[in-house]
Amino acid sequence: METVIIGNGIIALTTAFRLAKRASARDLITIIGPRARAGSATRAAGAMLNSFAEIEKGSLDHEIDMFRFELSHLAGRMWPRFENEMIEAGASCLPLGCRKCSGFGGGGCVDTGTYVVNNTAADDLDDENYDAIVDALEQFDEPFRHVSPRDIPNYLPEQKARATRALYIENEGWFNPKLILEKLDNLLKRFPQVRFVDAEAQRLLKTGKVLTGVVLSNGETLVGDTYLLATGATVTDLIEKSDLGIDIQRIFYGVGVSLEIRSRDFPHTKVIRTPNRGLACGIYSVPFFRDPDEPQDHILIGATNFISPTPYNYGRLTSVETLMKAAMEQINVNFYKADLVGINVGWRPTSQDGYPLIGRTSISNLVVCTGTKRDGFHLSPLLSEILANIIHGDKTDERLEWFHPERKPLRILSREAAIEKSIKHMMSAAYQHGFTPSPGGLTRQIIESHKANLERLHDDVGAHDWGIPPDMLDMYRYGHAKTDLRQNK
Repeated sequence: METVIIGNGIIALTTAFRLAKRASARDLITIIGPRARAGSATRAAGAMLNSFAEIEKGSLDHEIDMFRFELSHLAGRMWPRFENEMIEAGASCLPLGCRKCSGFGGGGCVDTGTYVVNNTAADDLDDENYDAIVDALEQFDEPFRHVSPRDIPNYLPEQKARATRALYIENEGWFNPKLILEKLDNLLKRFPQVRFVDAEAQRLLKTGKVLTGVVLSNGETLVGDTYLLATGATVTDLIEKSDLGIDIQRIFYGVGVSLEIRSRDFPHTKVIRTPNRGLACGIYSVPFFRDPDEPQDHILIGATNFISPTPYNYGRLTSVETLMKAAMEQINVNFYKADLVGINVGWRPTSQDGYPLIGRTSISNLVVCTGTKRDGFHLSPLLSEILANIIHGDKTDERLEWFHPERKPLRILSREAAIEKSIKHMMSAAYQHGFTPSPGGLTRQIIESHKANLERLHDDVGAHDWGIPPDMLDMYRYGHAKTDLRQNK
């Protein structure tokens, strides 16, 4: 069997690894993607293996949301074994630093331990989401403990942004994602069935109800038996150029910026982060180890996010300024003398309804995986297993049908809940950016103004019995999101 994987990000590479381990001598696995990986979500990621730390108030109330969390929780538990599988498969072909790695707890690019701080830099949305994290940890009997913020290593925020509460989640860790990509690139080259094509897919060819080839930027056309489309945020652009005649909801560019810094005097060994807030995942600092033989003083600071219908190749100054300011105020005041090593920009693939698209399409030999938002790296051990099973025709969880690529947008939020959630996140964002209300009811006036505008937007797009996801407001407001798809029942 010849499998063509369109894309060379984390999901594409891990799926290729799964397929290669199952391949016969006559199988061929082709991975298409530019070596530079411009816009790769993984290259800009903190690669935090956070399931519980990402929970928000109400985010587990619906059965579909609970299933998505189950996938995240299971993927987190799979990572230690999956990391060992990569080390064993890579052997002497791994990057020099990776050859000395013994996996989780062995030093290097991976370890466990996440501190979640409930600080005073935003508003009470942080309190609600922090409480939701604690409730979920207790409900799932996940190992954690309450800690004093003063005992968190190298946590030295400004007084006005100090944490009032903190907890430590034992099993939620972190990676250097760039090393993982390099590791996968190297170990896959050991498999004679795998080949890399350093080019961009320009168009997919279709005859009848099957794909018949991929036209590349170098003029070549590649042919296979089965095709996996896993190019992340560019999926919609490629499908539209290919005129495939399938209706897949739009994938937007969740443009994220992270910073790599060097802090010689205040290195990190654990993740420090806030709960989700202000339409994003809050502020976080993640150890960014590069090689066991080098000083472990690099840290990743993240992350900003805005949804765009088109790609952005550079980080906005406001994103960089926001991260630097938040890192110094909310994580460690001594970061003012840290070195700025690099600015990362990644396109998180964000579907119109905010849920992933996973599965075989009505084009019988086309499988799609995208819409993973900021969870693609975390989910990759599990998603790669699922995708390999789909490609081989093996049985998968029936609930994955909820995420079928050609489904209509899931509309789980009610209009009232969506408006309330949007207002909470907009106010949280305002407080994070220095909003200080004057006495006399200004806050209430702003909330009422937001509510009136959101009610009007919902009316304008016909959202009478469903709610617009908060991070999709501008996409609906400016006509980038389709409004003619009725709610799934």
